Amino acid sequence: MPDRLDDYVSEDNPARVVDLFVDELDLAALGFAGVRPAATGRPGYHPATLLKLYLYGYLNQVSSSRRLEREAGRNVELMWLTGRLAPDFKTIADFRRDNGPAIQAACRQFVVLCRQLGLLAGGVVALDGSRFKAV
Repeated sequence: MPDRLDDYVSEDNPARVVDLFVDELDLAALGFAGVRPAATGRPGYHPATLLKLYLYGYLNQVSSSRRLEREAGRNVELMWLTGRLAPDFKTIADFRRDNGPAIQAACRQFVVLCRQLGLLAGGVVALDGSRFKAV
């Protein structure tokens, strides 16, 4: 078994993309709360760590705060991404609730980056949400 978590996460793993993207963001300018910890008391989780956790969960279709808490404790990629931190479900839910507009701004920047790199095409997607009563 490798000695470091870094050995378990391959170079082309999406977790590395999430890590680099979040590290390059100016979280204070996007409006994330808690970027600069208060002078007193114990500092909470840094918003970058929670944003990485949230984005990784979004990419892997894990939306529940409780499932994200479980995955942070057992998923090797998430352990690497968060530095072996495992916030509880309430912390994850509060982060999502308190930083909604900032998370949307970060996702907007990710889409812009993907367009600049040519990863997104300008195609049209149509969904039909019609419901008909069966007879």
